[in-house]
Amino acid sequence: MKRLVICIFTILLTSVSMLQARTVGLVLSGGGAKGIAHIGVIQALEDNDIPIDYVTGTSMGAIVGGLYAAGYTPQEMMNLLISKEFADWSTGVINPDLTYYFDKSTATPAFATINFALRDTTKQSSGIIPASLINPIPMNFAFMELFSAYTAQCKGDFNNLYIPFRCVASDVFNKRKLVCSNGDLGNAIRASMSFPIVFKPIYSNGIPLFDGGIYDNFPVDVMRKDFAPEFIIGIDVSTASSKVDVNSLVDQVEAMVIQDHGTVIPDSLGVRMNLNLSEFGLLDFNKAKTIYQIGYDHTMELIDSIKGRIDTRISKESRAIARNTFKSKTPKIVFDNVNVTGTGNSMQNEYIEQLFKFKDSSNFDIEDAKISYYHAISSKKLKDLIPTATYNDSTKKFTLNLKATPKDNYYAGIGGFLTSSTNSMMYLGARYSTLSLNSFDAGIKAWLGQSYYAGETGAKISLRTRIPSYIGISAVASKQKFYESDMLFYSDELPTFIINYDNHIRLSYAMAIGRKAKLDASIAYGALKDHFYQSNIIDYTSAKQDKATYRLGQIKIAIERNSLNHELYPTSGSKLSLQASGMTGNYEFKPAPNNDIEISGEYKKLSWIDAELDIESYFPIGNRFILGTRFNALASTKRLVDNYTANIVQAPAFCPTPATSNYFNPAFRANSYIAGGIIPLIKIAENFQFRTEFYLFSPFRKITENTKLKAEYGKWFDNLSYMGETSLVYNLSFASFSIYGNYLSYPSKNWNFGVSFGLLFTAPKFLR
Repeated sequence: MKRLVICIFTILLTSVSMLQARTVGLVLSGGGAKGIAHIGVIQALEDNDIPIDYVTGTSMGAIVGGLYAAGYTPQEMMNLLISKEFADWSTGVINPDLTYYFDKSTATPAFATINFALRDTTKQSSGIIPASLINPIPMNFAFMELFSAYTAQCKGDFNNLYIPFRCVASDVFNKRKLVCSNGDLGNAIRASMSFPIVFKPIYSNGIPLFDGGIYDNFPVDVMRKDFAPEFIIGIDVSTASSKVDVNSLVDQVEAMVIQDHGTVIPDSLGVRMNLNLSEFGLLDFNKAKTIYQIGYDHTMELIDSIKGRIDTRISKESRAIARNTFKSKTPKIVFDNVNVTGTGNSMQNEYIEQLFKFKDSSNFDIEDAKISYYHAISSKKLKDLIPTATYNDSTKKFTLNLKATPKDNYYAGIGGFLTSSTNSMMYLGARYSTLSLNSFDAGIKAWLGQSYYAGETGAKISLRTRIPSYIGISAVASKQKFYESDMLFYSDELPTFIINYDNHIRLSYAMAIGRKAKLDASIAYGALKDHFYQSNIIDYTSAKQDKATYRLGQIKIAIERNSLNHELYPTSGSKLSLQASGMTGNYEFKPAPNNDIEISGEYKKLSWIDAELDIESYFPIGNRFILGTRFNALASTKRLVDNYTANIVQAPAFCPTPATSNYFNPAFRANSYIAGGIIPLIKIAENFQFRTEFYLFSPFRKITENTKLKAEYGKWFDNLSYMGETSLVYNLSFASFSIYGNYLSYPSKNWNFGVSFGLLFTAPKFLR
């Protein structure tokens, strides 16, 4: 009887304590994008005035918990997670609007680039395989921007945040978990969510720290030990995906890393919510709203039970006052000093530091820092650049600390373009590049293909001018073959119709125009040769080709502005190119001997000027549909030479797509023309698009052939041609895959179909 009384008394005492719980701890598990459900849970708790006194979290739970501990509302957290900025830094995408266009290197067809040192074998070079699937550079700055002010406010003690906070990281070298309770808030959260292979680890005292889920994905014990709340609400979203995709590296790593460590919350201490989110993957951040709603709805189903066990309440108004009071004490991020360290030498560190010097003031804010940060990485000469902000209590300003890891000076690349037409080619390149106030770059490139061969070499040196600038020199030799017809699959039986030789040397001076544009002025000398037949109705086995030669000097000035998110198949941004040039020199035509067509030779002095404008822009319409536009116009004072074929072979061509670049079509060639079109496309997935393009082309005056087999201009705007192309495109990080079909109005029934893989960037041309 005595034992029964004691048992009943114990049950009653436990029940009373459960009903009178006054402090509440929130435990948030890891789970990648599935952790967005945590925000839905928090919103449901706030809607019902449930207090949250402490937060512990792992991985995505650390991000959500850290943001909440820093005073973010659930709505503010959702706004962040569905923003384009979050999408960029969580996937390693560098926003083209932030890059410094002047410092971007010229695009090449390289699939893979090896960075190496010739002498210093102690340094680790960057191979083909990256250190992580996600480029860490955008995330580096984002975490400093999000959390450094709160690190300053709490003085590095996470107990002093709006909500006391802990997160868990993994020290895999010592096989233990690491509880983060102080230090840099951003670095602590970053370490907690550094999922192996996907994200690059954060180093602490020389030890790399990885995702906390390896050793403690559900930090209930941390909550009990550090805070000992009277009631714990635990949210576990780490349910494994319903099916592991063996072709997905992320799925396989998740299945191995995220383990159920059997952590329980005794009924007497609280409640554990197990949310079934197995249909979502680790990186399904694009499904944020759906995941959030699942968390909210699940909590609302249990809310009466939770409210029955928690005695205290905090009203919406009281919570808002407390949160706003905390935020009002958060210092604004203003820097008054820059400190660069890392593996770079003094010249490299000095160069990076200079990018953060502003002429108007020694102080700069977070937006200024972001501009300079992305300027520093635009040249792709840095392996990593890690910013942290240290607060000075006396000045109320921050010092920007930058840990820079420059790449080695030598690069080698290999790539190409594979297509079902005759335009396949292989690419090889090598480059020497330094990072300093007087950076020096030199390189050599080679293209080897069935219809295209080219070699380019050049060098440039940066000048120590107030506006970034450089002087460069380059030399190009190229050979382009055009065939009488282009079939879907390779055929070596087709006779060569036209051969273009483009050999030139160029001296350039370039300077930046703001962040997104540059001006390039140059002088050049070119030797251009064209070999061709006057007709395709001849005996190719015995006929010889006629030859036209141009020896020209050129003065050229160009302005370029580019924020397209992809060089070949963009879906956002814009591009503007405006250039003007003057040419002078001589032209010589030599007909082939013993041909059936009697044509006289010709020698002429030529001088002309031309100007070209090319504009391409993309506008989102809804979530998936995007409308692109393109306008291209060329005006020239170039006079015709006598031979019609010589004129049409040298006439500039309008080739708006990679698939049309190797077509020789007289209907889309003219010395002066206007062309334009629309590019409606559907963004099926982040890197997958259904693309359509429709263009009209009109010469100012078409080049025609009279009865005496001589060239002459036709009537003004008397000819209109059109083309259309449809393609399915998948953009990989290193190349693009396309299945296409196009139709050109001339010649009639001119349908073309094909596939391509790679990147189509050829050597610079002399005239364009």
